[in-house]
Amino acid sequence: MAKAPAFRIVRWELKVLYIVVAWIVGYAIADLLRRLNTAEVGIGIVSLLFDLAAFAFAVRIFRGQGEPIDPPRAWWRMTGWRPLSRRLGILFGAATAIALVCFVGEMTGAVEPTANGAFSWLGITLQCGVLTLLYLNSAAHMTRLGIVKPERLRPIIRLT
Repeated sequence: MAKAPAFRIVRWELKVLYIVVAWIVGYAIADLLRRLNTAEVGIGIVSLLFDLAAFAFAVRIFRGQGEPIDPPRAWWRMTGWRPLSRRLGILFGAATAIALVCFVGEMTGAVEPTANGAFSWLGITLQCGVLTLLYLNSAAHMTRLGIVKPERLRPIIRLT
């Protein structure tokens, strides 16, 4: 009996759609929890877990152009190629720094408190910090193993 092909997303348009849908679902879950009068701490924890699960699933099913489709990715591999892992690691590192400044500002009273308070900034700091480490670790592994793009790849943009 033939094995069913693995579910993978290769086209960038579908990756963007996945991200948008995951964001909308996460927002809807948080809104539902607010309507059920769930404490903000609970909403923050559920949102954090949902976001990390959505990232973990995306990392497993997204494939870069020229990357093998069927075999599962190594546990440490976050993207198809090192430059993207490094860039996303830097981006999430900057987001971590901003969230940390906001968290410290709220804790010290240096900034006006937000509706969700310091707990929200702490959750964002932790989430972005974890993603920073995962993406930079992925880039480091690919560098050590000599994994490089086979050629200069560009996304194919289709208007039809």
